[in-house]
Amino acid sequence: MKWFTPLCKSHSKVITRVGGIYSKFSRCFGSCANVPLVKSSSKIREEWERNKSESDKDNAVTLETPYGIKSNAHGVHTVFGKSQPMKSKVGLKFISQLQGISKSTSTAELYKIFASISERIDDFAPYELIDIGYFMTRINKVGCSEVVEPILHRFFSMPERYSCLNGIYIHRLLRTMFIFQDVTYRVWIYDIARIVGIKHQHLLMRDLQLIIDDLSLFYDAAAQGALLQFESSIVERSDQLEIYRLPLVVHALGRCGYNSVQVARAIHESYLKKRNNPDYYSPQLIGLLLKGYASFHFHPGRKFLYDIWENIKNHLVVAEFKYISWIGESFLKLRYVDHVPNILQELMMKHHLLSHLEFTDFITNCCSIQSHILELEFQNFINPDSLWHSRKHWYENDDPITHEGNLNPAANEKLNPIDKELNANCGNKEGIDNYELDGTKEKNSTEGLYLLYKQLFNLVLQEMPNKIYESTPPYRATQFELLTRLLDLYPTPRDFREALPLKKYDIAFPLLDCILDYQNSSGKTTLNDVFVTNSHFMASKYFGCNSNGAEFDNGEVKPIHDVILVQESIAKSQNVKLEPLHDIFKQYLHSVFFRTPALAPRGLRIMIQGLVRVHFEQREDCVLDPDLLPRMKIEEKRPLSRAIIREVYRKLACYNTDDLIVSLYGMVILKVFHLDLAETLILQLTEMWLHHKKENQICGGQLELIKGFYSLLESEHPNLYEKVKVKILDF
Repeated sequence: MKWFTPLCKSHSKVITRVGGIYSKFSRCFGSCANVPLVKSSSKIREEWERNKSESDKDNAVTLETPYGIKSNAHGVHTVFGKSQPMKSKVGLKFISQLQGISKSTSTAELYKIFASISERIDDFAPYELIDIGYFMTRINKVGCSEVVEPILHRFFSMPERYSCLNGIYIHRLLRTMFIFQDVTYRVWIYDIARIVGIKHQHLLMRDLQLIIDDLSLFYDAAAQGALLQFESSIVERSDQLEIYRLPLVVHALGRCGYNSVQVARAIHESYLKKRNNPDYYSPQLIGLLLKGYASFHFHPGRKFLYDIWENIKNHLVVAEFKYISWIGESFLKLRYVDHVPNILQELMMKHHLLSHLEFTDFITNCCSIQSHILELEFQNFINPDSLWHSRKHWYENDDPITHEGNLNPAANEKLNPIDKELNANCGNKEGIDNYELDGTKEKNSTEGLYLLYKQLFNLVLQEMPNKIYESTPPYRATQFELLTRLLDLYPTPRDFREALPLKKYDIAFPLLDCILDYQNSSGKTTLNDVFVTNSHFMASKYFGCNSNGAEFDNGEVKPIHDVILVQESIAKSQNVKLEPLHDIFKQYLHSVFFRTPALAPRGLRIMIQGLVRVHFEQREDCVLDPDLLPRMKIEEKRPLSRAIIREVYRKLACYNTDDLIVSLYGMVILKVFHLDLAETLILQLTEMWLHHKKENQICGGQLELIKGFYSLLESEHPNLYEKVKVKILDF
C-alpha cells in the first residue's frame, strides 16, 4: 500500500500504468489495442451531467411492473445509504462473467474479460465499479491488481461516488482496497473511514460488523480512528447481531486496541441471551469470543468458563487445531487454568501437524503460565491493581453468588433467566465442581501446570527455528517479543516500571509494590523513572537461573516471604552483567533485519519492545554477540537501529498514539535518537501531535505520557529538546 503518495498525482500515474496493462492484454487481443482504458473526464459540471444523462439512457433497463406498466430504471441515486434499483446491462454483463470464473477458466479467457472491463471502465456507475473490484478479490490472480487500479482511480474521481455507499458497498470497497493494497492510496481509506465514522446509525448491524472487521485490518491510526465512534452503536444495538457475528466484533476491536470494557460487556450479555442457539458452544465461536475478551482485559467469570468447558470438552478431538489453541490460550490469560493441561496435551500430541500459528500460541501459553506462577510466588509483594484478571474484575461480580456448595437463594432471585439456568447447572454438580467455581482450589495442581510449561518450552525451542521463515515479518516480530518475556531465555528482562495508561499496552510481568514505589531525587525525568531491569525475578525458584531447583508444597507454589531476598535481587538491577543472547533470538534478528519495511506501525512497536528487553543498545556493536546481525552488515554503524528509525519516520502518520508513545520511549533507551534522522523525526512528530491535540484526538492519559516523553527528551537529548522547546508549550 502506498504510504505518502499524494492523490493529485493519481491521474497521470493511472494513464501511464494502465497503458502498460492494456498493452499486455492487447498482445492477445489486438482488436482492442487502440482503445484508451481511462477516458478524459468532463471538467465542467453541466457537461458532465449531460453526458451522464445520455449514458443512463443508453444503459437503461426496461422494467415491467406487476400492473403491466413499463418503465426505465436509470441509475438515479442521491441519498447516502440507499440501494441501487438496477444495474446497467453493461455492468451486469461483466459482473456475471466475473462470478462465472473458476479454476478451470483459461488465462486467455481471463485476460479477455480483463481487457473488456478496462475498455468500458468509464461507462460504469460507482456501485458497478465497487462490485467489479470486489469480485476481482475472489479471483485474485495475476493481472487482477492491474485492472483494479484504474477501477479505484475512476471511482474516487467521480463526483457521485458516495451516493451508493450503503453498508454492503462500504464493506466491498474496503475489502477490495485491503486485498489490493499495492494499488490503494491511504487517503482513500481515510476518506471512507471519516464518512462512515460520522454517518453509520442507519446501517444494519451486520453491515457495521463487516465494516469494523475491514477497518481493523488496516493498522493505521487514521483508518482505525472511526472505530471509536462505533462504540455507542455497538453497546445499544449488539442484540441485533447474529450469534456468529458477536465474536467477530469483539475480536476485531480487541486486536486493534479499541477495547472499551463497556463494549465487551454488551457483547457478552448479548451472547448469553443466545444460549438456546445450537451454535452457542461451537468451538470456533467460543475460541474467537474468549480471545477477544482477553484482548479487552474483560473477564466473563468462572461460572461462564466452567459452563463452556463442560459443553466443549467432548468435542476437542474433532475441533480444528486453531480453535483448540485459541481456547487454551484464552483460558490461561483469564487464569482459568484447571483444564488447560487437557486442552494443550491434545495439541502437543499432534505437534507435527501444527503450523507456526499454533506454535505462536504455544509461546503465548508459556508466557501466561510463567506470569501465573510468578503471581503466586511473589503474591506478598505484587501490586493487586495491576492484575486485570483478578476476582474483583469478573463480570459475574455483579451477581452476588456464594460458592460454599449452594447458591444464595436471595441473590438468585435477582438474576436474569440465563444466569439462573447457568447457576442451576453449576449448583447441581458434586462438590468438585463447586470448588471449581470457588477459584481457591484447582482440579489440577500448579505443579502439573509447571510441568506443562516445561513441555511447551522444550517443544518451542525444538520446532520454532524451523518455522521462523514460514511466518510473515509481523509474526516474526511478535514471536521475538513473546520469547523475550521468558525468563528461562533471558533472566533479566528490562521493561516499563509501571503499567502505562494505554489500551494497547499489555503488562508482561507482575508489578511489585517496591518497584512502583521508586522515587527519583534528581527532579528530572530519567530512564530509571521509566524502565527497570527485572532482576528481582532472579529470586524465583521456578524460572531463570534457579529453575532446576523448583519446589512445590502439595503440588502448589511456595510463596516467597523473605523481603531481604527480593530487595537484594532488585539492588542487582543496576549492575546486571550481560550474557550472550540465546541462539533463537539471533535467528529472529537475522530473519527480520532485511524485512523491516514490511512491519506496520504495530509490528515496529512490538519489535522495539523486544529489543528493549534484551538491552539491544549494549549489544548492537556485535562485540558480545559476534553473530548478532547478518555478517555483511556487521561493519556498518548500528544498522538495525538505522532501519528502525527510518521505518518509524516513514510510517509516522500511520501510527496510532498508543503504539507511537510506546515506540518513542523504547527508542530513547535504545539510543536511536543519536542517529541523523532523529531531528527531522522529532520536528514532524511535534507538529503532528499539536494537530491531534487541536482536533481533540489525544486523551488525558496519552497527553501525560507525551509530556513525560518530552521531559525525558530534555534529560537525555537536550539538543533535540531545544529544537521543539517553544512548540511544546501548548502541551
